[in-house]
Amino acid sequence: MSGTLTSTTRRSLRRHRRTLLVATAVALAGCLSVFLGVHRAADAVATQSVPSVLAVYDTQVALRAAHGAALAGFSDGTRLLGGPGEEYQNRIAAAGQHLAEVAERNAAGETGSGDIQVVEALLVTYTGLIARADVHFRQDQDSALGTAALWDAASLLEELLLRLDRLRQAQAAALDEQVGRLWASPVAAALWLVPVLVLVGLLVRAQRFLRRRFRRRVNAPLLLATLFVLLMGVATSSTLWSAGQLAATRESVRAVEGDRREQLTRLAAEDTDRLTDRLEAACGGRDGCPRTIDLVDAEGGRAPAGPGGTPTSGAPAGPAGDARTNGDVATDRATRAATSHGGEFVLPVAALCAAVAVLLGFQPRLDEYRYDER
Repeated sequence: MSGTLTSTTRRSLRRHRRTLLVATAVALAGCLSVFLGVHRAADAVATQSVPSVLAVYDTQVALRAAHGAALAGFSDGTRLLGGPGEEYQNRIAAAGQHLAEVAERNAAGETGSGDIQVVEALLVTYTGLIARADVHFRQDQDSALGTAALWDAASLLEELLLRLDRLRQAQAAALDEQVGRLWASPVAAALWLVPVLVLVGLLVRAQRFLRRRFRRRVNAPLLLATLFVLLMGVATSSTLWSAGQLAATRESVRAVEGDRREQLTRLAAEDTDRLTDRLEAACGGRDGCPRTIDLVDAEGGRAPAGPGGTPTSGAPAGPAGDARTNGDVATDRATRAATSHGGEFVLPVAALCAAVAVLLGFQPRLDEYRYDER
């Protein structure tokens, strides 16, 4: 009878130990998979999609501002050796830098790369048209050829901005895909939380078994193993916070869209005013080419007038400031979501410590029966 009891106890001890080790491995696999999945998605958002979307907007604003600077320079009779004006040159250089950042951060794959190449080619053509207009205006401030080159440049700018819109949409779609991945969804919590809870339950059951069979109140190594398993759960729970930050990042990027749209609309209206003035000067008044001037007004609209009846040149400051603020918020949220705080190392170490603690918790009890036949 005693041999049967002894044999049963040894088998039970080995079964509990084996079950706990397997459950620890499963819990580690679930926790690590979810943790790495979420932070890889967050890293892609922080290093690719968010910077590329914001850089496309910055490119569009820089191009609009550069075009406005060129129109203002030509209207003022600018005669600078460097071209249509220093402000224009600075804005075009900024647009090129932002476009280079889009190419570096491109999250839309080959589709995005193709759009970037088209935009780069159109940008070269656009700057060539502005340079041509500058040559003509140097010879004659009211040159019809210079005005025609400006007209062509303005038309090409619209195509450039449309291409950039397409590029931005591709980057935004990549952002939505990254944020919407399974790992970043609340459903993913089941992949790690359930195994962790099951493992904690098994450790509690093992404690009760040892207390009942060996009359020990607490098995210290198993208690320590439980703490390590709880540490695994705490480390993995940070993915829920990271997923929430990713969703908030997407909302901040959408807020930037509204601000940038308003800013670009105001800049376009100001460009329309300047181009209309340029056309009137070249045509000898509005009656000289009414259809062309009406077409420009219809496409671009008019800038909002200030108290004195003049366009409010400072109007873009509001949406521009909001866009920068929301862009900084989006970048900060994405960066924080991608910060792992070393969880990819904490999880394996905690799981290993838990497994060692399980072995230490059962080994003394198994040693008591090591001379049994069964």
